[in-house]
Amino acid sequence: MRVDLIYTTPDYLMAVWLAGHTCHSPKAPQELYAEPASREKMLKLADFLIEAKHLSVMEHCSMTFAVSGVSRTLLAQYSRHRIGVSLSVQSQRYVSERSDFGAIFDHVTPPTVSASPEAMEIFSKAMESCQDCYDRLLDVGIPREDARFVLPGAITTNFVTTLNLRSFLDVYSKRVSVKGAQWEIRELLVEMGRLLLEKESWLETYLGSNLEEKR
Repeated sequence: MRVDLIYTTPDYLMAVWLAGHTCHSPKAPQELYAEPASREKMLKLADFLIEAKHLSVMEHCSMTFAVSGVSRTLLAQYSRHRIGVSLSVQSQRYVSERSDFGAIFDHVTPPTVSASPEAMEIFSKAMESCQDCYDRLLDVGIPREDARFVLPGAITTNFVTTLNLRSFLDVYSKRVSVKGAQWEIRELLVEMGRLLLEKESWLETYLGSNLEEKR
């Protein structure tokens, strides 16, 4: 798995403060932006708004990640979080998974499988069988979009995803903070959170919090 934070809103705290302060100030947002408060006061307002569950102010903060080397099983879980999450995925209709000189398509092996020699033998044979069936279907003229039906959930994929901060904290709480979250998607969200904290360290208090929405 590789995750990179490609670009973000330049200043999350400023965006949250400006949106929140605009709601309660007689001044125009342009005036507020021209004369911002101190970072300490911005953080105090952000804390108040988040604790009060006035989370719409966080929708002005966006982030875009490039993700590669994750399984289609992970993609199926991540794509369920559609509200506030944009997703562009590598297409199996246009990108062939045909074997190259006997190689098997890239795939993700669950830790429970790799820890067991017996399980690894079963798993590896299944991957080989899927590759063979896929290649043979292509050989007899079946289009990629139909041949892909024999490919497993373990096969890797790549995608670009954009979220606003409100959506990210919601997905993070459900896939990291909740006990029993599947290991691969948890690993993805933890890495996203780590990268985001490098830029916006003030969010450390909230990552992992089970924030409730307030409309």
